[in-house]
Amino acid sequence: MQLYRNLYIMLIPVLAIACKGKQPQQQMAGGMPKTTVSVYEVKAGNYTITESFPAVLTGNVIVDIRSDVTGFLQKIHAKDGSTVSKGQALYEVDKSRSQAVYEEANASVIQAEADLAQKKRDYERYANLLKQDAISKQTVDQAATAVKTSEAMLAAARATRARTGTDISHAVLRAPIHGKIGIAQLRIGDLVTAGSTIVNTLVNEDPIFADIDIPQTRYSEFRKDVSDRDGGNQYYITFPNGELYPEPGKILLVNNTVDPRTGTIRVRLTFPNKGGQLKSGMTASLQMHYKTGEQQVAIPAKAIIELLSEVKVYTLGQGNVVEARPVQKGSILDSLQIINQGLKAGDKVITDGLQKIRPGDTVNVK
Repeated sequence: MQLYRNLYIMLIPVLAIACKGKQPQQQMAGGMPKTTVSVYEVKAGNYTITESFPAVLTGNVIVDIRSDVTGFLQKIHAKDGSTVSKGQALYEVDKSRSQAVYEEANASVIQAEADLAQKKRDYERYANLLKQDAISKQTVDQAATAVKTSEAMLAAARATRARTGTDISHAVLRAPIHGKIGIAQLRIGDLVTAGSTIVNTLVNEDPIFADIDIPQTRYSEFRKDVSDRDGGNQYYITFPNGELYPEPGKILLVNNTVDPRTGTIRVRLTFPNKGGQLKSGMTASLQMHYKTGEQQVAIPAKAIIELLSEVKVYTLGQGNVVEARPVQKGSILDSLQIINQGLKAGDKVITDGLQKIRPGDTVNVK
């Protein structure tokens, strides 16, 4: 009896393993279970969209202050960072060289005037002698030519004197516009070279411009907003720390050329900047707020399937059969993706279980 008992105990594990091995075969015979998915029914509605674009701020006028005369910087009339008015004296270049050249030119004018006076007297004397047949007509003609030559020399001398006089007045560098000057690049005693040395930069930042680059496919959309001053689009600037600039802006112009390297076109917006909070050269984010039409559709962003250049979603067809549907994406609104083409109200989009299904599969809906 003990022998049969031991044999029975040994057979129990063997029988268990055998039964366990048959279980999958029984499940396979019944077929694979259907994948369970979650579905979102597409609804049409009106949405407020916020889009962000990288922006660079720039003053409406930026002028490099240069001198058109050469000399040493002699005086500084305006402090760095001050706001100046058009025509206000900013800097003064040493006038000694210009003054010396002017005096030389003035002496040439005096000499030319004296020479002309002498030539005129000679001509008058020769003309009187010709009336008495005491001199040849050729001599009179030569005297008349000498007068004209002296008149031309005098005109040239006066022009030279005027130019050198301009150099003296231009030794004082004045503000060409109203604005704020920056930090001077030179100090008193530094050499200023005509036409090349930048003494300072003057910027007018009210209003200030914000430049963004948009895809060329959206050119007509932004171009329309230039003329539509009362349109529904609103534009705001946000700083890198998330702070919102309170004053809204408007589109000033859309550039007339497309960058062939990037396929983008530049759009310039203008913002009031009376408080000077915005500075030229700043980088910021431009936010555009606008409303869609009443029949706009949107779906959860997680339903989008992107592979290379293909964008699609899985929809639920008759009999719960999975179908692939190509779509065109629009803007993102929180967790929703705006769909411009490919879906309509009433479509059922699969949102969960996408990795486990393929087009043509039949699924269960959670």
